[in-house]
Amino acid sequence: MRSLKGIVRPFYSLPSLCGVLLSLGLTACAGIAGNSQIDLTTLGNLSYQGIYDEPITLQKGRYEGKPFVPQGAAHPRVQLVEQLYIIADLDNDGVEEAAVFLTESSGGSGSYTYLAIVDKVEGQLQNVATQKLGDRIQVRNLQFERGMLTLGMITAGPKEAACCATLKLHNTYRYRHGKLELTASEQRGHVDLVDLQGRWTLTRLDRNEPLPAEVAVNIEFRDAQFSGLAGCNRYFGAIQGKVPLDIVIGPIGATRMMCPPLIMQVEDHYLPALQQVKQFRFMFGQLALSYQDDKGWHTMLFKPQ
Repeated sequence: MRSLKGIVRPFYSLPSLCGVLLSLGLTACAGIAGNSQIDLTTLGNLSYQGIYDEPITLQKGRYEGKPFVPQGAAHPRVQLVEQLYIIADLDNDGVEEAAVFLTESSGGSGSYTYLAIVDKVEGQLQNVATQKLGDRIQVRNLQFERGMLTLGMITAGPKEAACCATLKLHNTYRYRHGKLELTASEQRGHVDLVDLQGRWTLTRLDRNEPLPAEVAVNIEFRDAQFSGLAGCNRYFGAIQGKVPLDIVIGPIGATRMMCPPLIMQVEDHYLPALQQVKQFRFMFGQLALSYQDDKGWHTMLFKPQ
């Protein structure tokens, strides 16, 4: 053993299928055999309302408005979230709709999230309803079952700043007749280490650094312990919570096998990064573990397994 101390869419006559796929960690429900005309490309080139005074039109999933001040750096930005969305017959009318997330920022510290519904109106796909969810919220999951959309998110409690939100909310929505209605909102306490429980699969070593397809890395949290596969070797250790969302990982122990160079290169990046993790967050269905080195902050992303 070695010690790393110091480095240490279905056509929705089958509504349950989407829930099964989501429970397996898939973040989108794709249409079967052409039953749906909705896809990410279409959603990323539509007009959306309810964000600004006037509708805006995305191009390839993004919108950038004019600077607020001539030649200024600050300007409005809206982006479609591609990691988590649902395509289903949300209102039981025999036609599929889409529930998607949009994020908006204007150059300051605020980053607002919206839940938007896309439906077919007179034969054309349109954004028919948009609800603002909040500033710097964390989306844990989105599911559709028994005719209802359920959203798990983390938001700021009564005495919390938006930067440091820990309050867990479980919202239930019904989509009918072109309107998205919030039918229930339940507080479920504050985030703690129990919210990490389960197995997660690494998808990105950093936000702009996808994991090579040839390499498999995962981590499983149980109680105050963790273990997993770092690509080549099995690893394990303990985890502690300092304050909500702040954590201490390790020291890490691991086996000592050798594998092909690419796998070892990923492992030699991953394990020291994991040892330095200081915070966890949830980003549209994914777990984000953040660490800091001499080049700044980095974030590894994991999908539920």
